[in-house]
Amino acid sequence: MFKPIRIISKPKAYGLVAHWGVQFPSGQVIDFTPEHGLRSTTLQEFAQGMPTSVVRELPWYLEGIVRERLEELRRNPRKYDLLQWNCETFANWLVVGIPTSTQVVGAMLLIAIATVLIASR
Repeated sequence: MFKPIRIISKPKAYGLVAHWGVQFPSGQVIDFTPEHGLRSTTLQEFAQGMPTSVVRELPWYLEGIVRERLEELRRNPRKYDLLQWNCETFANWLVVGIPTSTQVVGAMLLIAIATVLIASR
Protein backbone atom coordinates (compact mmCIF):
# COMPACT_ATOMS: atom_id res chain seq x y z
CA MET A 1 0.00 0.00 0.00
CA PHE A 2 1.32 3.42 -0.93
CA LYS A 3 1.55 6.05 1.80
CA PRO A 4 0.22 9.58 1.22
CA ILE A 5 2.07 12.87 1.50
CA ARG A 6 0.81 14.64 4.61
CA ILE A 7 0.71 18.15 5.94
CA ILE A 8 1.18 17.65 9.67
CA SER A 9 1.12 20.00 12.62
CA LYS A 10 2.05 20.03 16.27
CA PRO A 11 1.37 22.55 19.03
CA LYS A 12 4.12 25.08 19.60
CA ALA A 13 5.63 25.23 23.08
CA TYR A 14 3.60 28.30 24.05
CA GLY A 15 0.38 26.67 22.81
CA LEU A 16 -1.31 29.47 20.89
CA VAL A 17 -0.45 28.33 17.39
CA ALA A 18 0.78 25.19 15.63
CA HIS A 19 3.99 24.38 13.77
CA TRP A 20 3.45 22.81 10.35
CA GLY A 21 5.51 20.48 8.19
CA VAL A 22 5.18 18.08 5.27
CA GLN A 23 5.72 14.35 5.75
CA PHE A 24 6.73 12.36 2.67
CA PRO A 25 5.87 8.67 2.14
CA SER A 26 9.44 7.78 3.21
CA GLY A 27 8.77 9.30 6.65
CA GLN A 28 10.99 12.33 6.01
CA VAL A 29 9.50 15.59 7.33
CA ILE A 30 10.33 18.95 5.76
CA ASP A 31 9.54 22.09 7.69
CA PHE A 32 10.45 25.77 7.68
CA THR A 33 11.56 27.66 10.79
CA PRO A 34 13.00 31.10 11.54
CA GLU A 35 16.04 29.44 13.17
CA HIS A 36 16.85 26.81 10.53
CA GLY A 37 15.03 27.87 7.39
CA LEU A 38 14.27 24.81 5.29
CA ARG A 39 14.92 21.67 7.33
CA SER A 40 14.70 17.92 6.73
CA THR A 41 14.02 15.84 9.84
CA THR A 42 12.30 12.75 11.20
CA LEU A 43 8.76 12.71 12.58
CA GLN A 44 10.15 12.28 16.10
CA GLU A 45 12.47 15.29 15.75
CA PHE A 46 9.64 17.35 14.25
CA ALA A 47 7.23 16.41 17.07
CA GLN A 48 9.70 17.07 19.91
CA GLY A 49 7.52 15.01 22.25
CA MET A 50 4.31 16.80 21.25
CA PRO A 51 1.32 15.09 19.58
CA THR A 52 1.08 15.55 15.81
CA SER A 53 -2.06 15.91 13.71
CA VAL A 54 -2.66 15.28 10.03
CA VAL A 55 -4.02 18.48 8.47
CA ARG A 56 -4.28 17.27 4.88
CA GLU A 57 -3.32 14.23 2.82
CA LEU A 58 -2.27 14.10 -0.79
CA PRO A 59 -2.06 10.91 -2.87
CA TRP A 60 1.41 9.35 -3.11
CA TYR A 61 1.51 9.77 -6.89
CA LEU A 62 1.72 13.57 -6.54
CA GLU A 63 5.07 13.29 -4.73
CA GLY A 64 6.95 14.28 -7.90
CA ILE A 65 5.15 17.63 -8.12
CA VAL A 66 5.72 18.31 -4.42
CA ARG A 67 9.43 17.44 -4.72
CA GLU A 68 9.72 19.78 -7.74
CA ARG A 69 8.39 22.63 -5.60
CA LEU A 70 10.84 21.69 -2.85
CA GLU A 71 13.75 21.78 -5.29
CA GLU A 72 12.54 25.16 -6.60
CA LEU A 73 12.66 26.50 -3.04
CA ARG A 74 16.16 25.06 -2.51
CA ARG A 75 17.33 26.85 -5.68
CA ASN A 76 15.58 30.10 -4.69
CA PRO A 77 15.50 30.22 -0.88
CA ARG A 78 13.10 32.49 0.93
CA LYS A 79 13.46 34.16 4.31
CA TYR A 80 11.03 33.32 7.09
CA ASP A 81 8.33 35.97 7.42
CA LEU A 82 5.71 35.57 10.15
CA LEU A 83 2.92 37.07 8.03
CA GLN A 84 3.81 36.05 4.46
CA TRP A 85 6.12 33.01 4.51
CA ASN A 86 5.86 30.99 7.71
CA CYS A 87 5.72 27.25 8.38
CA GLU A 88 2.02 27.04 7.45
CA THR A 89 2.27 29.04 4.22
CA PHE A 90 5.33 26.95 3.32
CA ALA A 91 3.54 23.62 3.91
CA ASN A 92 0.44 24.69 1.98
CA TRP A 93 2.52 26.00 -0.93
CA LEU A 94 4.63 22.86 -1.02
CA VAL A 95 1.63 20.52 -1.14
CA VAL A 96 -1.04 22.47 -3.05
CA GLY A 97 0.86 25.37 -4.63
CA ILE A 98 -0.94 28.13 -2.69
CA PRO A 99 0.86 29.85 0.22
CA THR A 100 -1.97 30.35 2.72
CA SER A 101 -2.12 30.59 6.51
CA THR A 102 -5.38 30.31 8.42
CA GLN A 103 -3.48 31.13 11.62
CA VAL A 104 -2.35 34.50 10.24
CA VAL A 105 -5.79 35.27 8.81
CA GLY A 106 -7.38 34.41 12.16
CA ALA A 107 -4.94 36.58 14.10
CA MET A 108 -5.48 39.51 11.73
CA LEU A 109 -9.25 39.13 12.08
CA LEU A 110 -8.99 39.19 15.88
CA ILE A 111 -6.81 42.31 15.72
CA ALA A 112 -9.32 44.01 13.41
CA ILE A 113 -12.25 43.14 15.72
CA ALA A 114 -10.34 44.34 18.79
CA THR A 115 -9.45 47.59 17.01
CA VAL A 116 -13.10 48.23 16.09
CA LEU A 117 -14.27 47.44 19.64
CA ILE A 118 -11.65 49.73 21.19
CA ALA A 119 -12.39 52.52 18.72
CA SER A 120 -16.14 52.35 19.38
CA ARG A 121 -15.79 53.02 23.11
